[in-house]
Amino acid sequence: MNARRGRSPRVAALVAAVFVALGLAGLAGVAVADATQLTVASNPLFLQNASRCTNATIATTGFKNSGTGNWDRVRLVGVPDACAGLPIELTVYHTNSGGTTYTQLATGTGDAALGTVVAVATAYDSTQVTGVALLIGGWWVPTTWSPGGISLRSFQTGLYVTAAGTGSSLIASSSGVGTHEQFDLINNVDGSVSLRAHGASNHYVTAADQTSPLIANSTGIGTPQKFNLINNPDGTIALQSLQVVDTLGVGMYVCAENAGASPLIANRTWIREWEEFYLVID
Repeated sequence: MNARRGRSPRVAALVAAVFVALGLAGLAGVAVADATQLTVASNPLFLQNASRCTNATIATTGFKNSGTGNWDRVRLVGVPDACAGLPIELTVYHTNSGGTTYTQLATGTGDAALGTVVAVATAYDSTQVTGVALLIGGWWVPTTWSPGGISLRSFQTGLYVTAAGTGSSLIASSSGVGTHEQFDLINNVDGSVSLRAHGASNHYVTAADQTSPLIANSTGIGTPQKFNLINNPDGTIALQSLQVVDTLGVGMYVCAENAGASPLIANRTWIREWEEFYLVID
């Protein structure tokens, strides 16, 4: 007989179980690397669906929805289609260097969807985060944590997008991730996103028009620095410019032009291989 619950467990139950389990593991002398490694599927309290929707590791990072200060969002990247529509519950935590003491920093909730998902959380200090304990559909799912940086990898070429400086166009030309391939993904209050390039003195990526390649040359965020982040059915993402529009006023998609051999440019009205990118949390 499958153990089921009609509704997702409350966040309070999640938090209590996380730290009770961690405490028991510590008392037993078990070395616990992070909360996501705990095996709790045998506990009926956590069973909602008949089976876990994924065994894949979900990359997590965080950000503040607007302004400065403590973060209040957790971004999940790599959520598979099988998890779509299931409730998300998470605990952001800190552990000491010995892995023996765990401290809850924040809790959050949301609903899973294919690709990239943002969960609303209570405010937390990003500098204190060790990891995120995640439940999707009532089941533990393993995670990794990164403090905010992302990279874009071209679906067409498998190479990473590079911003070499404020005078250099973005191009998918790197086989690895360094400073020039790292960006901060900024969530704007209107639902769009902006990209702040680490390798271009933290300037924002600009899409000026249909004939100008993308370039990280702006010190602020206006319409040319805003994009809609589109989750594609295959798990990739696309970037739709708010500045560059077609004759109907619809935003145009960023393309790795010439199969990735030429710089990125917002000049497409469709999403195909050249317009698809993997969002990678560094």
